[in-house]
Amino acid sequence: MAPALDHLPPELLHMILAYLGCECRNTDILEPPDAHFHCSQQKPDQPSWYSLKLQPLISLCLVSKRLCNAIQPILFHEFMLGYGDSWNSELYTWEGRLLSFLRTVARRRDLAWFVKRIHIVPQLLQASDEALEKKRRELETYGPAPDEKDLLIPREIELELARDAARNGRREPILKQSILEVEAAETLHEVGVALSIKHPGRLSTKYLITLLLAELPNLEYCSLFFGRASHKMSLYSRILSAAGISQLPLRIINLSEVCDSQNRFDLSSNARDLLKVSPRLETLNLHRCCWTRERAAFPSLPSLKRIRITSSRLNEKGLENILNSCISLRSFTYEAGCHFVDHALFPRGWDCSDHFELCNAARYLTRHSETLESLHIDLRNRGGEPATPSTLSFRELTALKHLFLNLDEFHSRFYKYRSTNDSGLFVRILPAGLGSLHLAGRIGKELPRLEHGLLGLGEAAVKGQFQNLSEVRWDRKEAKLDAEVAVKSLFAGAGVDFGYDSWPETRLSFGGASSIPSANFINPSYALPSSDDEDPDLL
Repeated sequence: MAPALDHLPPELLHMILAYLGCECRNTDILEPPDAHFHCSQQKPDQPSWYSLKLQPLISLCLVSKRLCNAIQPILFHEFMLGYGDSWNSELYTWEGRLLSFLRTVARRRDLAWFVKRIHIVPQLLQASDEALEKKRRELETYGPAPDEKDLLIPREIELELARDAARNGRREPILKQSILEVEAAETLHEVGVALSIKHPGRLSTKYLITLLLAELPNLEYCSLFFGRASHKMSLYSRILSAAGISQLPLRIINLSEVCDSQNRFDLSSNARDLLKVSPRLETLNLHRCCWTRERAAFPSLPSLKRIRITSSRLNEKGLENILNSCISLRSFTYEAGCHFVDHALFPRGWDCSDHFELCNAARYLTRHSETLESLHIDLRNRGGEPATPSTLSFRELTALKHLFLNLDEFHSRFYKYRSTNDSGLFVRILPAGLGSLHLAGRIGKELPRLEHGLLGLGEAAVKGQFQNLSEVRWDRKEAKLDAEVAVKSLFAGAGVDFGYDSWPETRLSFGGASSIPSANFINPSYALPSSDDEDPDLL
């Protein structure tokens, strides 16, 4: 007898589905770190491109029971509604989708076993219109209970938020009231029973995401977005303990702040419990984060290999804690976010006391000198340079193959050390095994000094130093080199390709800039301000 469809090898089944035009994600391909919020021009008046991708698989499930049994493990491989910018479709309805998925994997533990990827956007936590209307009628009739004061966002405020977004041309989600306890009660109880939690009736909606993670024993990829209801995105470790779970199998975690452009989530509090129970984590992507608690410890992440932090402001303690959490980092990317303060009212913000210095970052990274292969530190949005320039070097990073720096960091070195031999600038700070060097940022009148530094690097390469160097790039948004022909020719003689490129800051599909950041400062000799002027768990 021929084997049933659900017994076919996965590779053969995927080939059949590809022939039928069904897309099956290849989990062996490492996608770009910003793919979960990448903008692909989803039009509001068009169906969600992500839901269209799933539709053929859903249709096949309706053909026959055998096909359904074969397709469901593929369909349930991920729960990623709103992936990328597909959330922007106004034709897509979100009501009840998260609660429905929670109930399904609670009842079908076999399907829960197949789920490897989840992507939770804020819209999934919105209350249904039916539940909101019902609650409003109850409040009008009986009045609010003591714990229900200001429970609902008034309808007129929701409408005003929508109008305000339209006036300003923002492509950000208008988030309504989060899921109400009454509409989630049955789901919470059912999930609690499935997880053998002692008191399932005491679970509340703030545990929804924690319960979802607890339901999925093979989950590898998790994207969460902090916003107005960020407490519902947080993980509560005691709930996991109540379900008998001490660790999560996560390998990739993406955490982002999306709702308010004047906000960043606090890495020292919001994410600690999630990271604490993820010892197998290999990749950590953070967007719009900060670190506020000086004494907060960061969990040990012995398997962590890749860290990407964008549009963020980490202080010295925050950066040091993150880099000390792992032992064999291979790739580190950091893009500073701009200040959210009015410098006229808070002049101290100019000294960037809330942000780490590049020289210290280089020192913290030496912990990974034998493993770090790629380093991208973009501080163009950080703000003013510290008043006292410090010596920095990356020569101890012996495994480094790629380095990105913004030259704003060298402005103060140029101004302070006028007698410095510019031709040796890069030779003195770069590791011998470097393969590619990318340079960005505003250099202004100091362009000749940059040219001297590049010529010095080229001469060193011709003499046999930097034997692995194959590529050098300068910011095309800046002025072209006056000595471009000489620089190119010298590098070519050493087998190094010199050219131009650009590096926009990371853009979130929920809004945010995509332009090249402005300079940290125009003239570092400007005087800088003196530093002297300065839920209890229910279980």
